[in-house]
Amino acid sequence: MNVRRSTKGSQLSPRPAGPASVADRTTLREEDFLRVIWHERKRAERSQKPSLLMLIEMESQFPAERNGEALGKILAALAAATRETDVTGWYKDDCVVGVMFTEITGEDGSAIVTKVMTRVSDALRARLSSRQFNQASISFHLFPDEREEEIPTLTGNSPLYPDVATRDEAGRLVQR
Repeated sequence: MNVRRSTKGSQLSPRPAGPASVADRTTLREEDFLRVIWHERKRAERSQKPSLLMLIEMESQFPAERNGEALGKILAALAAATRETDVTGWYKDDCVVGVMFTEITGEDGSAIVTKVMTRVSDALRARLSSRQFNQASISFHLFPDEREEEIPTLTGNSPLYPDVATRDEAGRLVQR
């Protein structure tokens, strides 16, 4: 496993082996990346300026070493397809990688997603085999979320909304 020094303090973050071109980009550890997601979501809610979270997950049919190879290629593709201001990190360590696209302006949500999807898909197709590309699952989450009142029922999104999950858990404890 290759290890990268984060630009934030002396934290280390794991990174699957990949081309040297990703050497100048930082991949945040899961805990740090989830903190960035929370911070950017709150900023988007306050300012009403959108942020976009993209998550890429590989189907786990491959042995760990082949998955690591594919994830390394994905990280290289993301380094080529994203801006320096976009934050890349592990949503789930060595399993799901994400990018938080910040400072998005001038377009509606679907246009933003389409533009990012096209750019990232092209970069992934250039680095992954067709089989690997077909096994990559890409999802998008645009903030601020207009469905905020529904969020507590979306249990799969609790890492995106840790403050809501904590508030709801505290409410359940008080009601008991």
